[in-house]
Order: sequence, then C-alpha cells, then structure tokens
Amino acid sequence: MESIPQHRWPAVSVRQPWAELLINGRKSIEIRTWSPEYRGRMWLHAGLKSDPELDRKFGFSDLYRGGFIGSIELIAVLPITEERWRQWQDKHLDPGSYQSGFVAWMMTGPRRFRVPVPGKGQRNLFYPTPDLVPQLNATEQTAELEEHGAVS
Repeated sequence: MESIPQHRWPAVSVRQPWAELLINGRKSIEIRTWSPEYRGRMWLHAGLKSDPELDRKFGFSDLYRGGFIGSIELIAVLPITEERWRQWQDKHLDPGSYQSGFVAWMMTGPRRFRVPVPGKGQRNLFYPTPDLVPQLNATEQTAELEEHGAVS
C-alpha cells in the first residue's frame, strides 16, 4: 500500500464567508496587509469569526467555522493600487472602497475537503499542530483523488 505524502504546508486562517468563497473558486484574491515570503500550496482554515451580513449577501448560511476546509495555492503577492482594486473587484469580491497599504494574495487550485478537519487557527501563516498533520494529509489525498475522478 502506498503511503500518504506528509505535507508540512503552512496554513492561513480566513474569516467566513471569504474562506468559503476561496475554496469554491468564486474568489481568487485574498486581501491582506502583509506579504509572506512563502509561495505554494497551503492549508485553508475557516476562522471562528464570520460576518452574517456578508454571508447573506453571497447566499450562504451556516458556514463551517473553526477548522481546515481544504488547501489552496498561493502563487503571487502583489501590491494593490486603486486601479487594480477596481480591475480585480470580481476576483477579491470586497465591496468596500480602495484603501492604500493592502496586498493581493493571488490564489489558485482550491481543493475542498469532503469533511472539514477541526482545529485552531492563528494569525499570519502558521503550521498546524503535529497531531493534525496526518489527518490533514489523509484528507488532502482523498480530496486530490476526488478532484481527478479517482474516488467517488
């Protein structure tokens, strides 16, 4: 039997409904005030906080909170100008007006877990606790196989 790859990816915690919009592919730019050095696949954690008004705006209710909902790839981080804010509105989905000092995390390849993995989030990029890593990796492998049609 083939062993499950043991990825040691960092994670990012994102409030709902933004986490759901990222994992379902409707949102491909995450707006942040800081730029990590890391580029590559990361675990996507749905934070405990949400905005019920935004949930309703995007047609959601009872979104999962407080755990890992999948993985996503961070491919670039770019400064946001007023022009880019407008041009990328359909990718970041933030209804607010432009404010200086933000960067765009360009995301691709969302991969949803069939069943979320409960766990604590943190600020900035963080590494899940060692006890969660095997479960995250097993869940990721299943999600990847499902994505390629190898599992139903």
